[in-house]
Amino acid sequence: MQMIAVDAAALDRLHDKIDRLEQKLDAAHITPPPKWITVAEYAKRVGKTEGTVRRWIREGSLERKDKLVANPDA
Repeated sequence: MQMIAVDAAALDRLHDKIDRLEQKLDAAHITPPPKWITVAEYAKRVGKTEGTVRRWIREGSLERKDKLVANPDA
């Protein structure tokens, strides 16, 4: 077995960081993204204006259901 020297303070900081990450993971609630979102939400996600998104809808480039469009992240 090989032994190595480790800075105790650095090891403590690493341990604290791992503890914080574990707490965040335990608190996380992962849910799937919604299948349908508003035109405004879609525009924001793809970095375009609402007008552009509405044009894409008219042209048939985007699927639309009621007043919502298909989420690109779903």
